[in-house]
Amino acid sequence: MDLRFGDYWLKRQERLVSGPKGPVDLSARAFDILQYLLDHHGEVVEKNTLMEAVWPGVIVEENTLQVHMSALRKALPPDMITTVHGRGYKYSGPPPDATAGAAETPVSRKPVIVVLPFDNLSGDPDQQYFSDGMSGDITERLSRFRGFAVIAQHSARAFRAVTDFAAIRETLKADFVVSGSVRRAGGRLRIAANLASAASGEAVWAQHYDRPVEDLFEVQDDVAHLVAAAVARLLEIEITTRSGAKPPANLSSYEHLLQGHWQFRKLTIASNLAARESYERACQLDPRSADALSWLGVTYANDWLVQFSREGALRGATMCGEAVSLDPANAHCHAMLGFAQLCAANLDAAVAGSELAMNLNPGDSNVLANRSYVAVYEGKTAESRQWLDRARQLNPLPPLWYGEFSSLIDFTEGHYEQAIGGFDAIPEAAWDVMYALACYGHLGLRDRAKTALEAFRQLGVEADFLFGASREPFRDPANRERLAEGLRKALEF
Repeated sequence: MDLRFGDYWLKRQERLVSGPKGPVDLSARAFDILQYLLDHHGEVVEKNTLMEAVWPGVIVEENTLQVHMSALRKALPPDMITTVHGRGYKYSGPPPDATAGAAETPVSRKPVIVVLPFDNLSGDPDQQYFSDGMSGDITERLSRFRGFAVIAQHSARAFRAVTDFAAIRETLKADFVVSGSVRRAGGRLRIAANLASAASGEAVWAQHYDRPVEDLFEVQDDVAHLVAAAVARLLEIEITTRSGAKPPANLSSYEHLLQGHWQFRKLTIASNLAARESYERACQLDPRSADALSWLGVTYANDWLVQFSREGALRGATMCGEAVSLDPANAHCHAMLGFAQLCAANLDAAVAGSELAMNLNPGDSNVLANRSYVAVYEGKTAESRQWLDRARQLNPLPPLWYGEFSSLIDFTEGHYEQAIGGFDAIPEAAWDVMYALACYGHLGLRDRAKTALEAFRQLGVEADFLFGASREPFRDPANRERLAEGLRKALEF
């Protein structure tokens, strides 16, 4: 039954909360917390009880609960949820009213995904705990990605061994289904996972992972990372492809967001502007979409990389900061704030944002790549390479900026010839051309420097490369000096 509480509706099957201003953007865990508190209205719910209900079978730290509780309080009137010090939390708003027919509210609905309990094919009932733990861990990791809603594990368990996708779609309103199996034979484990459309039953993706049985928890952690990252990436591609056939006027906020991503990844001047238009439309349709606002901010921060616009960098950082305020538990928003702060030459703020993003979702390849990028400016090149390698493992077909980040590491280590490739791949951004010119200068490649400079000038973009170099936020000023030195040599050719 749906619940009405004050001016708000909680719709269980759609996993949606709507209010006077339309849909309320909540993470999957925040939704589960609210639902549990409403179901126990008038009671004080102890923290341990709440964590066990929302993260069944998963050990989580208390500050994780606090982060989601903080986001929930920001999304709802401040007095609806109160803290009973020393005991727990309590729903203190208007008494919830159960109803089967809440009024429909126009909503930009995110796709819903459910992870079914994995089948235990080992022939040993005692191994059921591992297959259940596998699906639970994937559910928990997927819930950290904010682009879709994830059905809670206790609801998914009701569909153990169910192959009727129509029933799953009807009951859970799921758009996509993750299922799988675990087989243990001798000293090895084979874990199979697949993603399918709940509407058609058609497979979107399937993969298996063979691992030695040495440390089961390490295997579970590793495979859960890989599956969650693959599913998140493939869902985005699948929905972008489907929405591409629709007229722009019929796209939801979420679909405009994905269209923006498709444009942004091209890393050209025109595509950055096209992405900005898509993100602006997404924000108009859903003003509470922190993801759309943070990406809109990134397109402005990108103006620094395109033509060294400090105004764009500062505007982008402001927007990304506002996105974090909308959804403080959103790892991606913190990562994008870190990126925008780097563009604004604020290294300490960038470090803080990237570290918090890592704490919230270390299984997001783009969060890892962003942490790698920030770490180069900190002077932590070894750690930077490790994070970038992990990002590539989770995203085997990475966007172009992974190559930029790798080249930046090479440049700071003095490997100028290795660094050229990543910068050359993006010839329309002043930042990339700046580093490419510096590499040419240090290597004495006169003709290549002249060719790159002429090609950039033909774009009609004005850029002061030495000014850009002076604003690079390296902790070690020697890196900034080497950049300027290489530039001066290239510009004198």
